[in-house]
Amino acid sequence: MTRYLVVRLAGAAATLLAVLTFVFVLVRLAGDPVRLMMPDQATAAEVEAVREALGLNRPLIVQYWDFLTSALGGSLGDSLRQGRPALEVVLERMPATLELAFLSFAIGFAAAVALAATAEVAGSKRLRGLFLWIATARQSAPPFLFGIVMVLILSVNLGLLPAIGRNSWLSYVIPVLTISTFEIALYLRLIGSAFDEMREADWVRTARAKGVSRPRLVLRHMLPNALLPVVTVAGINLGVLIGGLVVLETVFNWPGLGRLIIDSVNNRDFPVVQAGVLAIAASFIVINLAVDFLYAALDPRVRLA
Repeated sequence: MTRYLVVRLAGAAATLLAVLTFVFVLVRLAGDPVRLMMPDQATAAEVEAVREALGLNRPLIVQYWDFLTSALGGSLGDSLRQGRPALEVVLERMPATLELAFLSFAIGFAAAVALAATAEVAGSKRLRGLFLWIATARQSAPPFLFGIVMVLILSVNLGLLPAIGRNSWLSYVIPVLTISTFEIALYLRLIGSAFDEMREADWVRTARAKGVSRPRLVLRHMLPNALLPVVTVAGINLGVLIGGLVVLETVFNWPGLGRLIIDSVNNRDFPVVQAGVLAIAASFIVINLAVDFLYAALDPRVRLA
């Protein structure tokens, strides 16, 4: 088990280093932030003075080394626009993104489990097919388009819910509805496939022969086994969800990390971009480590492998 944990931690550290390197190179390919910050009438000497003050006149390898050492020390520089530590700016926006991602994930996953279990307890292929068809039809519409339609119906036409912002619990309804309904199809297919494999298993037939009721068989025995292979996919998908809310946060004017990164890219505020991407990458890595450890705890065969 110890070797398993060490290997996973080493892989996480290597992934984080690769992300740091990629972000450092990418943001510097976007253009000169000093030219964007300075007014058009600024002289070459003034531009150079600001560049020197920010340390952007040094060789890239030196900037890269300083960036790595500062990142390991918990400092990612100051925002070029706000004059505050970039990490502080990012951490202010992080809760809004995490709330939206975790709430949408939890509702989508719970709904998929409930629908799959209901269809299996009922023993109806038509019901399973109906649930899957509806979920797949929803997934065929891009989230941003579905979100805009929901805003038009529920906010503009009916006036039931706020269209943008994060001012009350009602503000969560449309974004969470948009994201969670998109997630249902994925988990519904995975759980349904697991049920299909177990339905003719020897231990299931034995339980039926012993007179175990169908609801008890499904909920107490089949469902826990069906969820085991879904754990890994769910963890990866949650990490992707946290990093993939950029467009939706823009659509709903959600004050989260994705919108902050978009604004910072437009403003060439690369310390904030670096801090934001690093925060998303760190969240993804932590979630995947937690899933790996959970899976190893649930399935001893993973540790042995």
